[in-house]
Amino acid sequence: MQSNCKAGGVVVTFISLQEVSYTYNGRKEAAVKNVSLSIAEREKISLTGLNGSGKSTLAKLILGLLKPQTGKIVLDGLPLGKYSLAKIGEKVGYVVQNPSQMLFNTSVFNEIAFGLKWKGKGKDEIFHFCKKYLEFFELWHLRDELPFNLSEGQKQLVVICAVLALQPRFLILDEPTKSIDTFRKKRLIDILQEIWHLGTGVMVISHDMEFLT
Repeated sequence: MQSNCKAGGVVVTFISLQEVSYTYNGRKEAAVKNVSLSIAEREKISLTGLNGSGKSTLAKLILGLLKPQTGKIVLDGLPLGKYSLAKIGEKVGYVVQNPSQMLFNTSVFNEIAFGLKWKGKGKDEIFHFCKKYLEFFELWHLRDELPFNLSEGQKQLVVICAVLALQPRFLILDEPTKSIDTFRKKRLIDILQEIWHLGTGVMVISHDMEFLT
């Protein structure tokens, strides 16, 4: 695991898990068992493994969507339980495996604009970010389309655009390439490299070894 965020030569931990475990109701085996790790704010991480090995569960624990049954999670110096889900979302952006779970607006443009409006961004800034990310993936022509009418790959990219536009300090993407074509996969690699160089940490959960390398 590579650490990239330093202050005075010391690695600054942004996310810390200490002996964290979680077992779903009705299951005997823990989805996550005694996991301890430290993630720096500007760290770049890939997470892979078999289906059902707990990768998505780990992400949901970090995001506060699930609460650890044992152990402790610390985000940016405070116990995760001290934050509301909204406050966690301001620090850590999350792209889920199924993009339809994150779509609810009446147009592609509004899907990306929603979070920016919630953050109090002005009209011109909202337009700038919406256009920037949609054009990057060559989706600007779909800005007035109903998101649910898009292909699975297009939905995935719209959700990625919406999260990127919010400029989180750390970004977690769960299987982000499963439905997108080779061209846009390369685009995604480029923009993840760009935001990482600008200081955003990135965790990619994926079976796509070509993408991870």
